[in-house]
This record gives sequence, C-alpha cells and structure tokens, in this order.
Amino acid sequence: MMSRNGAQAEVADGIFLDGRLALFHRQQRWLAVADLHFGFELSQRAAGNLFPLWGMQPIQARLEELVVDCQPAQLILLGDLVHDRTGAEALAELVRQLELRFEVILICGNHDRHLVKRMKALPLWRSDGFCFHHGHCQVESRDEIQVIGHHHPAQVVRDGAGLHLKLPAFIQQDHCWILPAFSPWAAGTVWPLDEQTRVWLCSPTRIISMAPV
Repeated sequence: MMSRNGAQAEVADGIFLDGRLALFHRQQRWLAVADLHFGFELSQRAAGNLFPLWGMQPIQARLEELVVDCQPAQLILLGDLVHDRTGAEALAELVRQLELRFEVILICGNHDRHLVKRMKALPLWRSDGFCFHHGHCQVESRDEIQVIGHHHPAQVVRDGAGLHLKLPAFIQQDHCWILPAFSPWAAGTVWPLDEQTRVWLCSPTRIISMAPV
C-alpha cells in the first residue's frame, strides 16, 4: 500500500490500517470506512442550532485522498452513512461521484433505515473471509472476520504530566474488528483494555499499537 498523505500499519497479512481512519486489503482491494454520519451539520441546522457547515468537506477530502492512494476495487461505507434524513441528498451525490470510478458498497446502519428505499443499502456484504456489517445488531457467525463500526472506539494517551489526548482507535478482538468513526464530529468512546484486545490508535501521521493488558 502506497500513501502520500497518511500513516499506515499492517494489522494482519496484507491488511493495512490507515491513519485517515480506513482499512485496506491489498490483495482483495477493498477499502472500508465506518460511521460517516454525512450531513451531521445539516441535521443540526435543521434542528435550529447554529452550526458550521464544515464536516462534509473534510470527509470528502479524506475519501478522495484514500481512493487515490489505494485505488480500491470496492469502497465499503460501513453504516451510519448519514446522521439523519437531512443528509440523504448530499450523500447520494457523493456516492454518484464515487461510483464513476469504482464499486461503492453501502452498508445500512441504525441511522440509515430511511435510506433503504432510496439507495441500495445492504444489511451486510461479504468478501473472502470477511463479513462487513454495521454492528448494531448480531449477525450469524461463520468462519470469517466480522468488520464493523457503530461503536466509535477511542483511547486516551497520557504524558505523565497531566496532559492527555483522545485518539480514534481500531479494535481487534478475535474474529471481530471494529473501525473508528470516519466522521470528524464523532467524539469517540474510550474502549476498555484487556488481554484479548489489540488497540491501534490513529492519527494522520502515526499509528500507535497499544499492547494488551
């Protein structure tokens, strides 16, 4: 995997975590991101809140960087595609632009129920050895790795002098991998550490592996 714009770490054979909050399989050539919550700022404006129209632009810019670097065969958008129905038209336009270059797989999340009739949003999608679903409901397990979103995992790093920084995290637990939220508005939920969990912290310039405790 070649990149001009971000940090990567190989988290399994031929599978790379990108600091721009994406997972890429070099052989199968899928690129997966989760929890865009596209149009979050539109939903806040519709609710009467004074909110900057900012979040959609960095989402589009990061996606563009990633697809240029990775050249995927499929881009998997792994649930919570929009925050609510106010972002549906903006998402549809984004998907139309992306589909001119490669296949886009839309996975339905708990925020996306109204999209099912409007766009081809699937409950899950499988590639050899992997099952992609949002993670808000259980899926019958096979001998495969489940790649999910939904939880917005994060962890905190501290410097020993009282300063701390919360970073989005990629979680590996046995046959379940949990992607960080792609939305810049997602604060992230601190993920508990244990000896069965491997946590990778994501920043644009560095991936940090946290050893199991």
